[in-house]
Amino acid sequence: MKVVLAGNLNVGKSVLFSRITGIGVISANYPGTTVQFEEATVTHKGKRIEVYDLPGTYSLSGVTEDEAVATRLLAEKDPDYVIAVLDATRLEQGLVLVLQLIELGFRVIVALNFMDQARKRLTLDVDSLSAILRVPVVPTVALTGEGVDRLMDLMVSGTVSTSYYVTRYDSHIEAFLEDIAQGSVRTETGFPIRGAAIKLLEGNPLFTEQFGQGVKDLADGYRKEFREHHYEDIEVHIARDRYGEAGKIAGEVTIHKPPGEMTLKDRISEITLRPRTGIPILIAILIGIFLSVVIIGGLLETLIVGAYTALVGDLFDQLATFIGGTVGQAVAEGINLSIQAILAIVIPYILVFYLILGVLEDSGYLPRAVMLLDGVMVKLGLHGRAIIPMVVGTGCNVPAILATRTLESKRERLILATIIVMAVPCSAQTVIIIGTVGQYSGILWAALIYLVLLALALILGKVLHKVLKEEPSSLAIEIPELSMPSAANILSKTWLRVKDFIIIAFPLLLIGSIVLELLMRYNILNSLVEPLSFLTVGLLGLPAVVIVALIFGVLRKEMALQILFVIFSLSVGADLGTVLTDEQLFVFALVMATYMPCLGVLAALIKEFGAKEALAVSVASIVLALILGGTANFLLSL
Repeated sequence: MKVVLAGNLNVGKSVLFSRITGIGVISANYPGTTVQFEEATVTHKGKRIEVYDLPGTYSLSGVTEDEAVATRLLAEKDPDYVIAVLDATRLEQGLVLVLQLIELGFRVIVALNFMDQARKRLTLDVDSLSAILRVPVVPTVALTGEGVDRLMDLMVSGTVSTSYYVTRYDSHIEAFLEDIAQGSVRTETGFPIRGAAIKLLEGNPLFTEQFGQGVKDLADGYRKEFREHHYEDIEVHIARDRYGEAGKIAGEVTIHKPPGEMTLKDRISEITLRPRTGIPILIAILIGIFLSVVIIGGLLETLIVGAYTALVGDLFDQLATFIGGTVGQAVAEGINLSIQAILAIVIPYILVFYLILGVLEDSGYLPRAVMLLDGVMVKLGLHGRAIIPMVVGTGCNVPAILATRTLESKRERLILATIIVMAVPCSAQTVIIIGTVGQYSGILWAALIYLVLLALALILGKVLHKVLKEEPSSLAIEIPELSMPSAANILSKTWLRVKDFIIIAFPLLLIGSIVLELLMRYNILNSLVEPLSFLTVGLLGLPAVVIVALIFGVLRKEMALQILFVIFSLSVGADLGTVLTDEQLFVFALVMATYMPCLGVLAALIKEFGAKEALAVSVASIVLALILGGTANFLLSL
């Protein structure tokens, strides 16, 4: 048996999915996209149930990537039941999706989530709603598990049938639907002809494929004729009629209670939404996120790597001896460095960030932050959701890249990822800026780098906004009530996200570490010093040996600083402040702050955008870093 969970964003669908499935959840990208869905298998009353959690969507029109993936998953999985998860406090928006599911012939079970909050503000006639829609309606509270057993019983009961509720549209649209149907009941793939024809008129590619060329031409003619007579696109009118139907149903089953005295939670919710009070609160929270990721992450990194070093002892020395030769030493050290990189990045920084992100999501605060900053970010071709990944990037760019999936379109995610890679210094890059420029040249030189990076972020956003022509998606977001986060749900989501990254990043880190070790042990890195001196000496005005540090920075950014200290202490027996001038330290730190991401970030870019886009961003960052470094060298030498 197959069951699919569908619903809008921020309706508690993921929490309900976790309640139904428990452990054993598999997270996967839909082929050819960066849109994720989750699946799991459970057994209830002896029946095996495959459960799929669709990406959150407001419609099945197929316009956005999320809508297209949700529609295709529904078609491909051919579920026995679709559980439509609705926010009981905002019924109308959820009913729009339910009406589309019914139109497409799915056997629907409605889960009215957040019923604990709804009962405080309104009275919902659940039986009337069920009678109108002709589908089972189950009140649920995902955080506490209320209604979950009832949902599970309905899945295995075999008593849920297809609803025959019909959404009525404009008379012209109804005439079009009759012409397209031509007496047919279903398409060849099994969808009701009426529902498929509506999707055809809306331009959903999945349903366009299900009709012959003659019907497609007929639909194109209808669209043109409708626009000429109504002065608007037919899909806009369909959506308006559907919203009108949903509003009518919601009005019939909802009785709003008179407003009572504001509770403490209501007051807190209100001050988080008002710009005058909400923005200072947001700034404090963003600073808290930054400090938590950097400070707690740094402490955890020290403890974990120290414990790991003590635990493994001479294990890798023994492995090198067992394999033998230079290759054995390179392989052993490469494996050791890879494990250390995972322990130093994933557990300290990514884990801390995802725990914080889980709290912000479950508490209902994240949509408030998004709304408050939307006006600023829209000037960069983004919207308010972009601010959280940018702040997280100051701790580690890896979770920041993964967090870009909170944006709706690939275009926006790519703009944000590019800004993060090139203009948001992670904690390792901050160490380089403070550990070189700040320590030896003074805080003003370090502050100047941050000013350059801020200007770069603004310029990149503007340029990419112009180059990538598609308009940014508008911000349509529900503001849920503030609520106490569920520890179990936060831990579950954090584990899935961390596990997902390790599977992607560790193989790349392992291969990269071994390759770099081999290059170093066979003196191939040293052979690059002179051939590449036209970049280091000629363009950047730095000593030729600095190229070795830049190459090692690909593996881990902080390794570049360590290698630089080693190079100069071994070669000339002096520290950086003696060997390099203030201007050279500035150029080195500026290049390190903007050039190619480390392998962990590269892995995240490949996971989110694919190898082609990841390579483009990486190459662009190298070129930009060299241009900035060369320009800074020229200006400072005048």
